[in-house]
Amino acid sequence: MLERLIVQGLGIIDTVEVELAPGFVALTGETGAGKSLLVTSLELLAGRRASAELVRTGDDRLRVEGWFGIGAGSEIEAILDEIGAADGEQLVIRRELSATGRGRCWVNDVSVTVNSLQRLAPFLLSIHGQHEQHGLADAAVQRRLVDDAGGHDELLAEVSARFDEWRDAAAHLAALEAARASRRDRLDAIAFQLAEIDAIDPCDGEHEQLTARRQVLRNAARLQELAASVLGSLSDDDGSAVDRLARAERDLEEMVAHGLPLAESSSILAEARINIEEMVREVRALTEDVDDSPGALDGVESRLHRLDQLMLKYGEPLGRVLEHRAALVVENAELEEVEDRLETAAAAAATALEDFADAARRLDEVRHEAGLRLARSVEGVLARLNMAGTHLEFRWLARNEDHSPLLRDGRGVVFDSGGVEECELLIAANPGEEPRPMARIASGGELSRIHLAIRTVLRSARPGGAMTLLFDEVDSGLGGATAAALAGLLADLAGTDQVLAVTHLPQVAAAADSHFKIEKHQLNERAVTRVFALEGEDRETELARMLAGDKIGASARAHARTLLGDR
Repeated sequence: MLERLIVQGLGIIDTVEVELAPGFVALTGETGAGKSLLVTSLELLAGRRASAELVRTGDDRLRVEGWFGIGAGSEIEAILDEIGAADGEQLVIRRELSATGRGRCWVNDVSVTVNSLQRLAPFLLSIHGQHEQHGLADAAVQRRLVDDAGGHDELLAEVSARFDEWRDAAAHLAALEAARASRRDRLDAIAFQLAEIDAIDPCDGEHEQLTARRQVLRNAARLQELAASVLGSLSDDDGSAVDRLARAERDLEEMVAHGLPLAESSSILAEARINIEEMVREVRALTEDVDDSPGALDGVESRLHRLDQLMLKYGEPLGRVLEHRAALVVENAELEEVEDRLETAAAAAATALEDFADAARRLDEVRHEAGLRLARSVEGVLARLNMAGTHLEFRWLARNEDHSPLLRDGRGVVFDSGGVEECELLIAANPGEEPRPMARIASGGELSRIHLAIRTVLRSARPGGAMTLLFDEVDSGLGGATAAALAGLLADLAGTDQVLAVTHLPQVAAAADSHFKIEKHQLNERAVTRVFALEGEDRETELARMLAGDKIGASARAHARTLLGDR
């Protein structure tokens, strides 16, 4: 239940704070006073998309905060635990939107996403307005209402899962059929590319090795000169470094023999000689492999050119070419086996379609039964709203489509993740009349009552925990005895839920347990919205205004007192 609502910077609302009681709450006021903005604030708490245009002119942001009592063991506790926002029996939802369009949401001071608000909303709020009444004309909405009344969640999930399985299987089959159609051309292309790569037969890392080899061969003559100089200095020439170190090493050894402590120095000198000899062997080995003939360089340049051509065509570095070749081999094998795979895929798609068709038929059956129950229950509520004798009928029909793979009675039919049969709500407002599509024949007042009746039945079908039900001008087009009946129905709903009703009907407002008036005032040359709790004479005056307009007479006040009774 909504216990407190705080709204700042929304439209013409600068700051409004309302403490709300359980039961039936009426919200009244002149057109344009800001009643719709209070509705918008609750929609924002429910996760509605927000636009920067909602921010009050001159403000840097809007803020909406709702305090809800949820009770122990509430169904939303699992969601709160998941998002880390569980906090006893108190739930505070806050949403802010800056003038630049940047928004943030919190649940019990834990930052969350709008999606989290949308997940919580069905357990807290149910908002019903005139736009929903017109939505009743939509076949998908009508089908969803029947599913809500029948509690078909599990079967709907199964149908949706079976549809996804068929769609995936059908897509795989279509891909294989497309592959078969272009199979020969593709096999030829694969064969050509494999032959082109295999003719060169590249090896991983070869390009880097050849690039380094080319650098050596391009400088072969100079390298030979440098090597001869190094080898001469170190070992080949008379008086080379190795010879001198060997002579010095012998001299040190003799000095050690004559008693000087130079054994460590002798070892260091020996190690230096050994290192130089190892260096000489390495230089000699490497330079012996340096080929300064033009043919050697030409061979490396030619090989690098061929590798570059492959990389230009199939990607670089050279590893990409090898990856491409591996992929070609796999694709070639798949194409060679495409006929066998096609047969398997076709069987899988057919099985998936059969599974979907079976689940969809079971869904159709329970929908027919739920539609009958819903229609009878709604007729009972409509009788309370002065529409006794009204007959409702949910008519089910599978729409034909010639090329559909799913057949009903030998003909292809349209289907989707929601099943096969579409729904149309028919109505006969008077006994003996032929039921006709509600969208074409129902008046505005009838549509309002049908919508309210359906929502009343659905709420009783899925009770759950107590919620806040907001009815935004669902009394449009009603009056007289029907208005009184509507007031009684809303009062009954308030026995289990908190009911907020934005209304222009005094009969509805008078039946409420508490009454708030929304007014627009001028403050510092700006329009601002104020919300006042009405009691006693103030409430009587508001009802008289709703009855008679601005010129309130004694008869209007007397009528208002009659409507209020002992309230």
